Amino acid sequence: MEIRIHRAVPRGAEADAARLYGDAFGSKLRPGLGTGAVRERFLAAALRPDRMVCAEVDGVVCGVVGLNLDGDGAFSITWRSLREHYGASAWWRMLLLLPLHREPRKGHLLLDGIAVDARMRGRGVGGRLLDEVDRIAAEQGFDRIGLSVIDSNPRARALYERHGYSAARTERVGALGDLYGGFRSVTKMVKEVGA
Repeated sequence: MEIRIHRAVPRGAEADAARLYGDAFGSKLRPGLGTGAVRERFLAAALRPDRMVCAEVDGVVCGVVGLNLDGDGAFSITWRSLREHYGASAWWRMLLLLPLHREPRKGHLLLDGIAVDARMRGRGVGGRLLDEVDRIAAEQGFDRIGLSVIDSNPRARALYERHGYSAARTERVGALGDLYGGFRSVTKMVKEVGA
């Protein structure tokens, strides 16, 4: 099995990348974007291919990691784009999506979520994506790479720790965790570039 890594989503694979991301983060996205075809179309339209690193096996997208650079993430979610896809409900959808937004610190590359197809987990896809993120961060002069992981995803946290990330702080989320998928805390993890 040959894993090909791309520094952008290949042309024509945007819908596949968006679907993979939507599947991985469906519980967090559900309050603001719902489920099904409308969410898939919205994510495909909002996707910024140049803000994703993509893994492909046999021409099929099997993993993505979003990059948040200077406050611009892997998806361009705006009032206008929500209005186009969801109509009058756009205002409350935007309110429900706001708590998911994060701003990177100066000199930090912030990961905007990593998603690997369930059939490809444990086969090195996530590790290859993180290795490419390391190279991008070094080339672009970032000091640190940051990400967040929820307490109900210990497998992801173990992957990050194997790749040199360490916990910086853990925040309890209270009722927001119930709304966004049933987790109790979020751990911010960081890695020094070049470590």
